[in-house]
Formats: sequence, C-alpha cells, structure tokens
Amino acid sequence: MGFLITSLVMFVVWLAILLASSNTRREQIIMSIVGVVVTPGVLLVASQDYRSIIAESAATIGIEDFIFIFSLFGIAAVIYQVAFGKRLHKIKGDRIVIPDPSAHLLTHLIMVLGLWALISLVLVHVFAMASIQALIIAGLFIGVYIIADRQDLLLDALFSGILTASLVFLVEQLLFFRLFPAGAASLWQESVSIFFVGGVPLEEILWAGVVGFTIGPLYEWLRRYEMG
Repeated sequence: MGFLITSLVMFVVWLAILLASSNTRREQIIMSIVGVVVTPGVLLVASQDYRSIIAESAATIGIEDFIFIFSLFGIAAVIYQVAFGKRLHKIKGDRIVIPDPSAHLLTHLIMVLGLWALISLVLVHVFAMASIQALIIAGLFIGVYIIADRQDLLLDALFSGILTASLVFLVEQLLFFRLFPAGAASLWQESVSIFFVGGVPLEEILWAGVVGFTIGPLYEWLRRYEMG
C-alpha cells in the first residue's frame, strides 16, 4: 500500500507537468509509454535481489510498479525543459529522412532501453553485481555515450538527473519512509545498501538520478532536437 501511494503521488506530479506544459506533452507521453513497455525488463533485472521482498520469493510486477515507471520516465524526459523554460528546435541539415517518424522513434527507444536492461543483466550474472548497482552503471554507460555524441545535451542530462533524483528522494522520504516505515524496511532490505540518506537507500537516489541523466536527453538525441 505504501509504495502504491508513492506511485500515485508521482503520477499526480506527472499529471501536473502534463497540464502545465503543452510544449512537452508529446515527449512526456511517449517516454512514459516506453517506460511501461520496458518495465518488465527493468524488474527482471531488479528481481535478482532488489525486489525480493521475502527471502527466496520471486518479485511480482504490480500496478504500482507500472504507475511509478510510467510517471518517472515521463517526468525525467521533460523536467529540465519545464523547469528552465527550454524549447526544442530541429537541428538544421538533418540528413535522415524517416518515412514513419513515430514508429522509428518508438523502435529505437525500446532498443536503447533494452540494451540498458541487457547490460545490467550481464553485470549481474557475469560480475555478480547487485541489480540496482548494475542498473545504475548500465544507465551511465548509455547516458555518457549520448553526451559524447551530443555535447549540447550535457546540461539537459545533468539537470534532469539532479531534479529527478531530488523529486524521487522527497516523495519516497516524506511519503513512503515516514508514513510506511515497515513497508519501506521490507522493500529496502539491508543487503541492498549500507548508505541511507534520510532513510532512503543511496542506490535508490542514484538510480533515479541516472534515469534522469539518460532519459532526459534521449528523446532529443534520437529525434535530433536541440535546446533553445
């Protein structure tokens, strides 16, 4: 129940951004839908150790997981633009002619995020890394590659990461940790982290930051948009 309420609060924030910023609605909705599509993959990685609530019990995917990822991906994608009033402009001299832009975008988004999950699984199974740490490192790999290819998106990535991490920390600390301490304790097992910030595992905050860092500039990178 505690995580469901946390997820619903994230959705309220998502909805507020959607209503307040008409310029970013398309990007926000698309990235949220993609987030729902890749949710099983994300939880496949996380279920290795992070979402096993009861010892030797496989994690299940609940409606709260889809709501949280749906909201998180949409918020992370546009939070920098909304916070700083940035607008997107098509890069001049685009040499790529795409017959069906929507299908091209969705296909490549899913491919990139699928690669994120694949790298994470490799880190978990080959290097015996904790799943949350694997998700963080794999996301950083992709985010750094995007910035290396498009240095103009650096501020987008950095501020998206900082703002997304701050939002997730505030929501989880104020609503989940404080109101449902037992639920938080069962979800955030001691084996997950030895460092906590305000009762929230450091890895949880870093993961949210990496989502913002990578998802923030991803749409612009694939569609060849620049900030203005």
